[in-house]
Amino acid sequence: MSQVITLTEAKAKFSEIINRIIYKKEKFVITKKGKKVAVVVPPEELKEDEQEGLIKAVGALPNMDETIDQMVESIYKARIEEKSREVNL
Repeated sequence: MSQVITLTEAKAKFSEIINRIIYKKEKFVITKKGKKVAVVVPPEELKEDEQEGLIKAVGALPNMDETIDQMVESIYKARIEEKSREVNL
């Protein structure tokens, strides 16, 4: 049986959730604003073709971490260099 948790809870307890998946083979349904947005299960639960598809998808994005880091750095740099930012409350 799957446990339903919020995205906020999943973020706060990520390491614990992963350990429960690894060692206890638990399954989690993650919700955001009451809607299901993700299911996290042990890899054994996936069909072999699904696992291969995930591996291929990861392999197709070899520099994604670096690209994201560059984007974040660029955003922070632009925000620092910006002289004024109007904030509407």
